[in-house]
Amino acid sequence: MKKLAMMGLGVAVGSMMLVTSVYAGVGDAPGYEAFKSAFKNSASIDNATRQIHVTMQDNGVELLDVNTTIKYDREQSAASAKINVSDGTEQQELEFYNQDGQQIVKTGDSDVYKILDHEQGRGPFKHSSDDGAIGKHEPNPEVVKEVENVVDALVGNLKNYVTMNDAAGGGKDIHFELTGSQIPPVVNAIGSLMIKHHNDALAGGRALPPSESSNPWGMNPAMLKDRLPKLSEDVKMDTVEMNATVDADNHITNQSAQIHISGVDEAGVNHNVVVSMDMTLSGISSTQPDQVDLDGKQVEHVKVGERRFGNKE
Repeated sequence: MKKLAMMGLGVAVGSMMLVTSVYAGVGDAPGYEAFKSAFKNSASIDNATRQIHVTMQDNGVELLDVNTTIKYDREQSAASAKINVSDGTEQQELEFYNQDGQQIVKTGDSDVYKILDHEQGRGPFKHSSDDGAIGKHEPNPEVVKEVENVVDALVGNLKNYVTMNDAAGGGKDIHFELTGSQIPPVVNAIGSLMIKHHNDALAGGRALPPSESSNPWGMNPAMLKDRLPKLSEDVKMDTVEMNATVDADNHITNQSAQIHISGVDEAGVNHNVVVSMDMTLSGISSTQPDQVDLDGKQVEHVKVGERRFGNKE
């Protein structure tokens, strides 16, 4: 993928890490049970609009700002997404549409709508049934349970750090925060390892090929590689914090998370990195994903194989 796609994917993964780090950081306390129930209930919604805002700052300087709006209707196998990314010097946009069994991508700097033709019926938005459906694949409940068991064993008594208060209208406010030594060594070690190697992950360890056919998204994560701090020593997570609002229907309508990371780069410069995420849920059962009328538009079919984006043929 060129430019924004990998950033969007990285941000999406990062956002999920923020969510799951909080989700994993609580045990059998009432606050945990309430959040877990609302998390699962929200994830099972078939029609809604999700807005996600992710930022990253280093020593008070903004490195990344990503705004994403996702509209989906699983029953109609339809979805749309608009992503806006800024790294402080450059701004890029991406539009995505899943409609009529097709996945369509358009970047903000182009008038061309690219239809992704997935080889062997595979692709990031299709499942083995090859029906173009979105989100109809259900996770294996046994695997989910096993993961929960492993997480519970790792986090131990972190459940004690969750607080929950009643909110207006029958909802709940849930808060979770860990600082310093409260963060488990295992979690800190994994986070530190990921931070140290984030640049390799962004570019796949090599330059992206220039071919548009091999990079249908038209975006390049390399624009971020030199901007992100290259921490090498004393890397640790200093604070992990989450706030969530659960409505009377047991949906997480608002959620914010923040991670503070510190470390030293190879030049001996200290860095304090703050990754923040804000997410809202709206339009439940009333969302209509955006569609694009391709009549009269410039259209290009792009074959997308199973190989990793960024690797040469």
